[in-house]
Amino acid sequence: MNNTSQDTRERIGVRNSHNIISIIFLSLVALLALSFSVMLLIKNASLKREEEAVRSELEALNEEGYYTLTEADKLIENAKEETRVETTNSIKEKIQEKLEAGEGTTSTIRSLFPDQMVVASSGRYYFFPILDSIAHHGFTEEDFEVGEDGFLEYVGEDGSVNVKKGVDVSRFQGKIDWDKVADAGIDFAFIRVGLRGTTEGKILVDDCFEDNIKGATASGIDVGVYFYSQAVNEEEALDEVQLVLDMIEPYEVKYPVVIDVESADSDSARTNELTSDQYEAVVHTFCDTVRSAGYKPMIYGNVKSYTLLMDAQDVDDYDIWIAYYGTPLYYPYHFDVWQFTSSGKVAGIDGNVDLDICITDY
Repeated sequence: MNNTSQDTRERIGVRNSHNIISIIFLSLVALLALSFSVMLLIKNASLKREEEAVRSELEALNEEGYYTLTEADKLIENAKEETRVETTNSIKEKIQEKLEAGEGTTSTIRSLFPDQMVVASSGRYYFFPILDSIAHHGFTEEDFEVGEDGFLEYVGEDGSVNVKKGVDVSRFQGKIDWDKVADAGIDFAFIRVGLRGTTEGKILVDDCFEDNIKGATASGIDVGVYFYSQAVNEEEALDEVQLVLDMIEPYEVKYPVVIDVESADSDSARTNELTSDQYEAVVHTFCDTVRSAGYKPMIYGNVKSYTLLMDAQDVDDYDIWIAYYGTPLYYPYHFDVWQFTSSGKVAGIDGNVDLDICITDY
């Protein structure tokens, strides 16, 4: 019986312990809940203060003429649209103005893309970025004027620029009175040695080459020579340049030996399918052989030659003869000779003749 009483007291003690633990646990839970509630109240109060502060700031900005983000985005979109419309209208007005002034389509398009060279060929337009990696000539539209004799005169401020007057001739000019040409103030002449046929590829010597080179040198005119190339590979380029070197060997050639690189005006031309790499291989072979023989190599071509046929930066190691009729010169890179017209008049030459200026001392 005493054991039973003792067991009863022990069970009562255990229950009391459990009750105390439960009370402590519940108290802790209540305390945590209270703490969390207090934190929420503090956070809500803080957010409310921030909201009121932002609202007050926005109201102040609106009063000062500022816009909400939505309003600002809308204004930006409107400004973009207005700019687009204004730009479009400006371009239209510029095109209309130039066309009404008589400028051609190509010239008009070129004026709209001043950072690119625009080339028209076979009914298409090609755009080439103007590179800073190639030296530019630096002349402006105002630097040249046409003189009374029909030659371009340099009127710029660079005192180091010394312009010489020249012509380039072939059998098409017929018999030339070189004494009269010299008296007309011509300093130099490029004389055609020969050409390769555009379809059959046969090499021909110019009928008037010997008469022209003898007559020009005898009259005190410095000469250079050129060959109209239609070579399709390096082997043919070697044939062309070897003919030129053989033909000029007896004469004093002070000006460059030139390879004439142009696209032929024939659907059946043998060079029609050449790639730029193939054109450049021909040019390098010709010019490097000229240089090895002790002469100055030069390339003749127009804007199309130095863009579509060749990459200007790949032939930048040679002197450049650019053909472009009219001013300002639509070619940004350095040049040595500029053929500026094919309808010039010079005493001693019947009919039209190509006129050139040279800015390099040879």
